[in-house]
Amino acid sequence: MRMLVSRPLRVFRPGLFRAGLFRPGLFRPGLFRPGVRLLGVALLAGLTGCANGGASPLGSAFTAWFPDESSASERAESLDYATMVVDTEDRAGLVVQAALSGPASYWPTGHQGMLVLYHEGLQATAGLPQDLLDTRYLPLDGRATKPEDFVPWRQATPEPFRLERHWQAADGLPRQLAAQGSLTCDAPALRELPLGPRSLEPCTMQLAWEDGSHTRTRLWRDAETRRLWAGDGVAWPDGPRIRWEVARAWW
Repeated sequence: MRMLVSRPLRVFRPGLFRAGLFRPGLFRPGLFRPGVRLLGVALLAGLTGCANGGASPLGSAFTAWFPDESSASERAESLDYATMVVDTEDRAGLVVQAALSGPASYWPTGHQGMLVLYHEGLQATAGLPQDLLDTRYLPLDGRATKPEDFVPWRQATPEPFRLERHWQAADGLPRQLAAQGSLTCDAPALRELPLGPRSLEPCTMQLAWEDGSHTRTRLWRDAETRRLWAGDGVAWPDGPRIRWEVARAWW
């Protein structure tokens, strides 16, 4: 598995995010979670120093390509920064966190790409042939104290939920679809991660979409903190498969 190369000096070039993450007014008010709306600010904070001359820790981290998983794991072991191993079908490798804004984290994937996680779950992408523009989970019972911050895997016993997703199709046009979902988790078991095995609860997210399609996403969470350490699934029916595994955690 090769390591994805980031070019931090080019992050703010106009037109970088083909997915429209910086386009004001593209979506209805309130669509984006608060942390994701701060994408530009968070990246600016995370990449401070890149335009000031010397090499930043992020810039120096992306200096080579690694052809397999063992090389990515070795590279993650040598870095002091938050890292993940990512596979988006379009690209695969080790990525270093660029910025953190509350529960939202931002991961440059090279070639003007970006992966955004929210509470460690897939929130948005940029730079892929088809991009996930936004993700929103809603509790069906309405009892969440912070509905805008709700994600099902943070519940001790996950209840049924509604998922809304917007994406940009290969033809460049935006699409949106909602689903009714459920999440079930099994007893903890060892799972191999880039920096060694960890006891995690394997969870299955079942989604019944409004167009009649059904998809399944696999998640692995810590039994005590309920933080996600890995995920594997498609973001929407017939969408690209995206997999991520935490190497060095950022919490």
